[in-house]
Amino acid sequence: MLRNRHGFSLVEAIVVMLLIAVVASVAVPRALKPSPARQVELAARALARDLELLRMRAIAAKRQVRVRFYAAERFYSAFMDTTALRTGAIAETGGEVEASRLLARGSSGGVPGVQLPRGIEFGTGIATVGPPGYEASGPLVLADGDYVEFDSRGMVVPPGSGGVIYLTHEELTSAVAAVTITGASAFRAWVFRGGEWTK
Repeated sequence: MLRNRHGFSLVEAIVVMLLIAVVASVAVPRALKPSPARQVELAARALARDLELLRMRAIAAKRQVRVRFYAAERFYSAFMDTTALRTGAIAETGGEVEASRLLARGSSGGVPGVQLPRGIEFGTGIATVGPPGYEASGPLVLADGDYVEFDSRGMVVPPGSGGVIYLTHEELTSAVAAVTITGASAFRAWVFRGGEWTK
């Protein structure tokens, strides 16, 4: 005669725990991955920090620094004037990148620099207007088109110029962020939500 069984055997418990572990190993990373909107916001804040860091390096070295944006490659790099007389001449060489001490988190065409995070690109997405006082006519609305320069005092060159750099997510065009640069060399990250820009 068989007795009534209550509970689980050790083998059954192990099998159930293994199944839970497999499901968790697939589900948890997806649940922890930030949303496209959050990824764009984080990328904009990182770009604003890099710009401020490079501006401070220009001041510390008393040399001109150029930050060039390569929109098609989703990449940016910084070059520092390395001429003996500090003429402001920048040839955009690897040595000038090393002098700028930009953290190289990638490269494009052999030039070290910063690769935007996966899925993030320069662009305005669905934003048809820019942050207050700025246009949204293209991914880079800067005085010199695809770069910004700081003089040896950390001021944007030419004086009083500035602009805006837009970032969006390739999978979700409603996820848009921007970094504004004022002529006084102040940087601010913005996020486009519900048709409005917020800081």
